[in-house]
Amino acid sequence: MAPTQKNSDDSFVTTAFSFEAALGVGALLIGWAVSIDPLGTVPVLREATVYHYMRSLFWGSVATVPLLAGLLVIDRLPFRWLLRTRRLVSSRILPLFSPLSLFEMAAISLAAGFGEELLFRGLLQSGIAEFAGGKSGAVVAIIATSLLFGLCHWITPGYAALAMVASLYLGILFARTGNLLVPLIAHGLYDFLALVYLTRSLISEQE
Repeated sequence: MAPTQKNSDDSFVTTAFSFEAALGVGALLIGWAVSIDPLGTVPVLREATVYHYMRSLFWGSVATVPLLAGLLVIDRLPFRWLLRTRRLVSSRILPLFSPLSLFEMAAISLAAGFGEELLFRGLLQSGIAEFAGGKSGAVVAIIATSLLFGLCHWITPGYAALAMVASLYLGILFARTGNLLVPLIAHGLYDFLALVYLTRSLISEQE
């Protein structure tokens, strides 16, 4: 790899990692300002037991399976809007990740799981649910947060819709478990495995 290309890759990794991590830090600061603790539902921080950590890790890993199954199905469906979305992802997004090592992909994915889940689930979903109150408030919080998540991932209308569906799943997962670590792990692990699968597929197509 040429030095200029390596420098470019390093810059992208640093930027992507810093941006995603900053979302989490920002969520913590905003939460402190409005008296909402995004980490308040992380049992390992409250109880500090290996059991709770391992349980969160297990269920977060299990929760990744439906997301990966959905990716494999979507990657094979012939709908026109999906084909447009896949072409755009393959031409504009995946080339940024293809030169990266597994460690670099894992670092960005972990930062994305941390930052985006603290912001969207730990802060926004928790805050909206608390403000609205009751079971209906929890539903409103999941829907509102997922709409915002989709808008923030707007690359194409199709990509935003897929992001919104994934957010609905993660939001329900958070509401049912009451443990932010579960969607956080599922989000980060899914991003990593999806990046590995999609970038390796792209490389195989180009050979």
